[in-house]
This record gives sequence, C-alpha cells and structure tokens, in this order.
Amino acid sequence: MEEKQYQVNKDKCIGCGSCVVACPGGTEMQADGKAHVISSAKIEECGGVDLCPYGAIEEINGIPDDEGEEE
Repeated sequence: MEEKQYQVNKDKCIGCGSCVVACPGGTEMQADGKAHVISSAKIEECGGVDLCPYGAIEEINGIPDDEGEEE
C-alpha cells in the first residue's frame, strides 16, 4: 500500500499554527502565514486530515486501490 500524501489547502488555512503545535515535524508555518506540509508520514502519525480543526489538511492520493489506474 502506498504511503498517504497530504497537502495544506491554502484557502482553508487560517494560519493558526495548531497543526505545528500538534504535530511538530509534520508541518511548518511559512512566510505567507500559512502552514506547509514537510512530512506526510509524520502527519499520518499525528492524525492525518483530523490534525487541522479547520479542515485545511487534505489527503491528495486518497484514491482506493480498486479504482484502478487505467488510462
């Protein structure tokens, strides 16, 4: 199974920093005042999408394996 990957939805991120406090090493605050994922593996350990109280952390490869990769 592939490791989950996460990203921060910049439109939903309010820059509160709660993800950085709750999961040091998983996210960091950037100069624009928004959070940024630095380790998807760490975010998974810390709770994944539930880490952000505002829903700004999103899984970007959450496609079930049975959805196939037919092109």
